[in-house]
Amino acid sequence: RHTRLQGDWSSDVCSSDLCGVGLGQTPTQTDSQTLQAILTEMRALHNDVRLGQTTQILLTEMEVQRGVVDKALEKRDNARSRVSQLQSTEKNFAAQIAQNEENAKTMTLDPVQQKRFADQAQNLKANMATFKSQEDDAANAQQDAEIALRKEQETLSGIQDQLNDVVKKLQPGSNP
Repeated sequence: RHTRLQGDWSSDVCSSDLCGVGLGQTPTQTDSQTLQAILTEMRALHNDVRLGQTTQILLTEMEVQRGVVDKALEKRDNARSRVSQLQSTEKNFAAQIAQNEENAKTMTLDPVQQKRFADQAQNLKANMATFKSQEDDAANAQQDAEIALRKEQETLSGIQDQLNDVVKKLQPGSNP
């Protein structure tokens, strides 16, 4: 179809213009190359769309994983704090026991006071054993939290690596 506009003939694009094939004509080698170039471009566009979708998925996964890492970090920090708190309490009990024993040696005590100091020392030692057991449990929980944190950080790093690979493929001149 042709139209005349200010003295110039121009043609609208139609299917026969794209492939150069009219009624009764056979396609030429140039037409085949043009179709191949169009197909290659369409494949590249499809790949770019696919990579774009993959990028969005990875960004979402990374955001979710950062939240998981933050929670694992908080859990590890809480476990560290608990261990530190229990160690401090254990030191206080040890100091109280030592002070109690020193007082029992240096003071002149009647049998009732000696019994009271002995009972107090026994209670402090029992409490210290309880805190030592709790400290061991807390130390194990801290170790578990650190292992879990490393695992989640490795997962986050893997997602970041995948995202970096996709971004490289989207760069001009890269071969996806």
